[in-house]
Amino acid sequence: MGQYEDPLRSTSTDIRELNCLTAEENKEEENDLPCNEFDDILDIIGSQGRVQKLLLYAAICPITAIEPFITLNMIFLLFQPEHWCYVHGRDPNITSLTDWKNFYIPLDYTRPPGSDGQPKFSQCTMYSEDSSIIKCPSGWEYDNTEYESTISSAYNWVCDSADNPTDAFTAQAFGNAVGTLVLGHLSDKVGRKPIFFLTILINVVFRMLSFFVVHNIVMFNITQFIAGTAFPMMFIAPSMILAEICDKDYRGHVYAMTWMIWVVGMAALPLVVWFCREWFLIGITTTIPGALLFLYWFYLPESPRWLFSVGKLEDAACVLMKIAKSNDRADRLTKRQLDGTLSRLYSLQAKSEGRTGVWTLFSRMRLAKNTVLLTVCWSINIVVYYGITLNTTQMSGNQFVNFFMLSIIELPSGMCGAYLVDRVGRRWTQVIFFCGCTLACAASAAIVQFLNNPVIEIISVVVAKFAITLTFLVVYLQGAEIFPTQLRSTGSGFASTVGAACGILGPIMVALGTYNVSYPYWIMASLCFVGMISAAFLPETLNQTLPETIDDANKFGKGNRFWSLRPSIDLTKENSKDKPRLSQDNLKHCEKLTGNHINN
Repeated sequence: MGQYEDPLRSTSTDIRELNCLTAEENKEEENDLPCNEFDDILDIIGSQGRVQKLLLYAAICPITAIEPFITLNMIFLLFQPEHWCYVHGRDPNITSLTDWKNFYIPLDYTRPPGSDGQPKFSQCTMYSEDSSIIKCPSGWEYDNTEYESTISSAYNWVCDSADNPTDAFTAQAFGNAVGTLVLGHLSDKVGRKPIFFLTILINVVFRMLSFFVVHNIVMFNITQFIAGTAFPMMFIAPSMILAEICDKDYRGHVYAMTWMIWVVGMAALPLVVWFCREWFLIGITTTIPGALLFLYWFYLPESPRWLFSVGKLEDAACVLMKIAKSNDRADRLTKRQLDGTLSRLYSLQAKSEGRTGVWTLFSRMRLAKNTVLLTVCWSINIVVYYGITLNTTQMSGNQFVNFFMLSIIELPSGMCGAYLVDRVGRRWTQVIFFCGCTLACAASAAIVQFLNNPVIEIISVVVAKFAITLTFLVVYLQGAEIFPTQLRSTGSGFASTVGAACGILGPIMVALGTYNVSYPYWIMASLCFVGMISAAFLPETLNQTLPETIDDANKFGKGNRFWSLRPSIDLTKENSKDKPRLSQDNLKHCEKLTGNHINN
């Protein structure tokens, strides 16, 4: 049989709507499929079929539901409950705790007043026999209304040791930053599947180990750091496997579902903690389920897109053929055709790839500006989102109720964001809700400092969480749209890594609340104001042809009017003004292969 000859070779790179090579002799061709990129193979084998749905609902959703239990349990385990000095020989005739404290515990005017506006009792000092004020000589008593014990109460991480929980959270945040960089890179080198199960192993083993070394703060912080390295990729890797075998429409559904299940897991966590009440039982109950995720080793495939990208074409073909069979599409291609197609596409990819890296993001002025602005927005989102979540330990009221409300509010936030980004646009949605978060955080600061009303405080913080969750969703979307195709993963990875590094500031910011409960809110309000200004100068991407090349990315946003809701022009359309149309024969042939109607 003669060599495959492509009649559209001269124009194939310009055909964006179809991306499919065809020829008159296609019916006789046995060694190749008329596909121009990997996504075209997915169209043939099914990109929204039974395999994708089973993976989403039977694997990714259960995995995502368990992840908040493993990664966020320390917020409860390190909680510092109300405490006061232990006094020997407590008078049994004084039955009221408040009356007893009036005799033995001095008032502390440096602490924020209670909900009744009255000063609180000291947590670290008591009256001695001669009525002088001394530090607690015999330890502390703890309020066990919400917990039987936490790590902080069991090991007296209060007063002079009150910074221990902050140090542990900081070590974990530092691990997040290192893990984002190292494991993110390894997932591109050794695969998504092994890295995902490595992150489960790291998180479960070192989280469990931390419960047995908690008496040694240095060892405890080391285990927190190592466990922290696993979190970012533990969430990203399984979703990435599924997203890489879906088309762009179903990809959005995948991300939406995983995020919603994550929120459900977050909202369920305080219920589990409330039921357990004792720190070791809480730790075991929220960590052990992570070990069940190893059962998915036999069910979760490696990403065929990744296998293709690193040249493991035979393995990629095997996975793709299994998908085709499960999706009832095996009759649309043969193993021989798939092997030939993968080999041809891999050769084309190798020829077209240039040397790029993080430095390329700063090689052009406009691209560099967009990179910096997006990274600033991404970092602020991480710090404020993490800060609001951690600050439930400082808020008035019941910690379990506060955490539940701040978790469940993410559901309407995401739905609102999905509606607005396609109507108002990405840019102004980001700006408006950064502004909203600024006002809500400033209001929270004023409320806790001047009004001291727990109900109004929780309402304002919930509004802030609603706003920052929405901006977080938008910044992820912008990261996928502003960078050019060949730098899309690099750009998003760079912004995510810098953001994770900045996340180290979250626990420190929350710790300032021990000096003045309004400080974290003022800081978050200031950060959101910076985010609002930065987001205003990012280009709008709604209904725009996304940049394919570095030159496209450097033109992206040029000519946009600042106050416009829509871009003034779509510069990348200039690259396709003379785009050729496919003949009716070629069009019908590709529709037969994909099973989809194609607009020419």
